[in-house]
Amino acid sequence: MRCTNVWIVAVLACVGVSQAANILFMSGVPSPSHYIWLRPLINEMGRRGHNVTVLSADIEKHPPANVTYVHLENFYSHMYNTSMKQKLDFFNMANESPATMLRFFDEFGLDLCEAALKSEGMHSVLDYPKDFKFHLFVSDFMIGPCITSIILHRFKGLPYIPSSPYNAPSTAAAVLGAYAYSGLVPNHVYDAPEEMSFLQRVKNLYYDLYEMILHETFLHPEADRILRKLYPDAPSTTSFYRNVRLSLINVNPVIQYKEPMMPNMISVGGLQIQKPKPLPADLRQVVEGATNGFILFSLGSNARSDLLGPERIINIMTAMERLPQYRFLWKFESDESKLPMAVPKNVYIRAWMPQNDLLAHPNIKLFITHSGLLSTQEAIWNGVPIIGFPVFADQFRNINYCVDAGIGKRLSIQNFQAAQLVAAIKEVLGEPKYAKRMAHVSHLFRDQPESPLERAAWWCEWVLRNPDSDLLQSRAVHMSWFRKYSYDVILFVLAVVLLLAIAIWKVAAIVSKLQVGRSAKSKGD
Repeated sequence: MRCTNVWIVAVLACVGVSQAANILFMSGVPSPSHYIWLRPLINEMGRRGHNVTVLSADIEKHPPANVTYVHLENFYSHMYNTSMKQKLDFFNMANESPATMLRFFDEFGLDLCEAALKSEGMHSVLDYPKDFKFHLFVSDFMIGPCITSIILHRFKGLPYIPSSPYNAPSTAAAVLGAYAYSGLVPNHVYDAPEEMSFLQRVKNLYYDLYEMILHETFLHPEADRILRKLYPDAPSTTSFYRNVRLSLINVNPVIQYKEPMMPNMISVGGLQIQKPKPLPADLRQVVEGATNGFILFSLGSNARSDLLGPERIINIMTAMERLPQYRFLWKFESDESKLPMAVPKNVYIRAWMPQNDLLAHPNIKLFITHSGLLSTQEAIWNGVPIIGFPVFADQFRNINYCVDAGIGKRLSIQNFQAAQLVAAIKEVLGEPKYAKRMAHVSHLFRDQPESPLERAAWWCEWVLRNPDSDLLQSRAVHMSWFRKYSYDVILFVLAVVLLLAIAIWKVAAIVSKLQVGRSAKSKGD
């Protein structure tokens, strides 16, 4: 039935309105946050009359007009029901080295590409009529080059907009020719402050180099191998970067480390933030009855609160119980009967929370978060101070930036006590500087000529109007990291200096020998 529906959509799109374009979105990373970030743009392009097909691990049961979902039906099961599950203990990831995490990300994308070869949804799109044409492809490039290359090889000449909910432009080094500024910005998985020590900069240079070398020696060769299982005549996955027209990336200089960006990087930080909707009746009653305000606690969609373990859960609820003047809303995914202690009277547990809507409520005082980028952005947009429990990847840099900016506090999810959480809450809510500073940063974040969504949609339609224009793309995308960073030049200069030093040493030795000889002869005379 699913395949039949897809074929109907393909036929209708072929005979659609002349001004409408056929746009393929792919949200292949099986993580709700990645999909949530891209969803507003998907719906907006449909609202503008384009025929939008969404190849996604997350789907909508009732999509808006002009939007059709094709399910990557086996991605979540592959993620959680195979050997990959052993690698996805999010609370232990904080103990992994940056090098381990960088390799894990590459392996993760390759594992999903193998899953794509077995996906009914993936093949239903690849089996579209030979003469069917998409006019634009938008995809989360954090999934790696493999699945993207399968799409771009099947629909040849397709203009490509790589997108990313990540706030690290350096991750687009291969796709856009971006640069990793090792002395300026910590690697996206390295837990270090912006003002790094010398030793931290040495480590950061190593991690940046390791990531680039890993892409060339492991990621692309393995992606090529998988791609050619399906298309034996396909070129290397590196060749598809010529299809890139520009990139949509979840950055905004007001709320993150500053690093220069390539001209085809379009900043759409906060793309997912929408106008708040009315709260459900039960939550509205809780938050509006909070005389002294309420505190929202959520660890996002991947690091589930119900997997924290009894000791950490008890510490969290004990801290909440010690602050009865506030109401706490905790996104906790399991039934209360499974909790290791009774839920305090001032704590309200729900498996799901309308996070953006709650953060926009005037009674909110504080957001306790895993420091995910989307959560951090929504807190800043709504002017809510934060306490961060970073778990893995970019969450460290997100909360480190907030601490440096004076808008939040950081605690360790690995080892903390109830007293530490109580002290942090009292500090953030008791010292006006946090709220004042957050209000200022929020004002700067909101002060934009148009919304991030409007900007993203305009640039998508710019590519539709100019599908063959690659003039925004840097030549760096076609260069190896060794040439791009001038390591060949540096080695040449070092070699010249070394040769000169050797020559000078040789000359000095000869001169010294001659002088010794003359001195000996003079004494003999």
